Amino acid sequence: MKTKITPVLITIAIVGFVVWKLVENKQTIDRNAELSLIVNTVVPVKVEKPQYASIDQQFRVNGQIVSGNEVGILSKTTAVVLKKYKKAGDAVGKGTVIAQLENNVIRESLRNTETDFAKAQKDVERYRNLAASGAVTTLELEEKQINLRSIENRIAELKDQLANTAIVSPVSGVIDKDFFEEGTLLTVGSQVADIVDNKYLKMKVNVTEKEMLKLKKGEKALITTDIYADKTFFGTIDVIAPKGNDLYNYAVELKLDHNNDLKSGMCATVIFDRSGNNAKSIVVNRKAIVGGMKNPSVFVIRDNKACKISVQLGQVNNDFVEITQGLSMDDTVVISGQINLKDGYEVSILKS
Repeated sequence: MKTKITPVLITIAIVGFVVWKLVENKQTIDRNAELSLIVNTVVPVKVEKPQYASIDQQFRVNGQIVSGNEVGILSKTTAVVLKKYKKAGDAVGKGTVIAQLENNVIRESLRNTETDFAKAQKDVERYRNLAASGAVTTLELEEKQINLRSIENRIAELKDQLANTAIVSPVSGVIDKDFFEEGTLLTVGSQVADIVDNKYLKMKVNVTEKEMLKLKKGEKALITTDIYADKTFFGTIDVIAPKGNDLYNYAVELKLDHNNDLKSGMCATVIFDRSGNNAKSIVVNRKAIVGGMKNPSVFVIRDNKACKISVQLGQVNNDFVEITQGLSMDDTVVISGQINLKDGYEVSILKS
């Protein structure tokens, strides 16, 4: 019986010893980790001083080429289209007849009204003579005169309607779209055609509020297109919207220099370059920024300790970032080792 119990007791003793040893080792590791945190609070870092320099202020924005003179033609009368002289894609000059509307009814009304006018003129002259002799009253004469003016106004209206049955282009350009065919009934206000003048082009873009503040009306800008990769074009800032849209962007329009290649509707890229103003500001190595571009911060060294401060960013290029608020030229900025830093940690500065 004793021979069976002894191995069991030995096994239990061995297991207990192993468990105790593992627990002791875990406690030792934890104590060493705590000691390492206490001992290694001095973090090695690399630092740089901010610079006072000009930063590349060139930025690109995509947009669209549009006609600077695009006109929509509306019908000014109600009538059926008798003849269509011009269609979409045709070039037209100012005053070119695009379509002729049916006008027989208007012409007949005009002839009848002109006849009534001649009769009314005779009536006025006859009543004026009768009034002079006292045969009719002044009120009766005035009624004839009012009738004459009414007929005269009606003639003017009919002549205007007759003129509007010939639909003409108010500008020179190309018909972009037409909305009628022969036999179409056009009413007052109906769309007839859109005329685009490609001799005067502009480019429309949207810029951010920061970019908008750098632009000035009258400044030149370079324009490129994918379709003409070997050519460059130029435009002048003509309009800067005084109010942003719901996305906090501002509309900017550029008047394009004269050219024979660009067309309305093309996509293009405008390059705004503000580097020529020689403006200088505080810049730091881009590696110094922690927290990303939305919530940027940097670590600076004060009394041999890391101090985390929030900053505001301006222009950004490949290597440097403009700091508009938060830093001075007297600060020393950490550019390497931030991953191990917390606010208040002591640091040792590594030599480059």
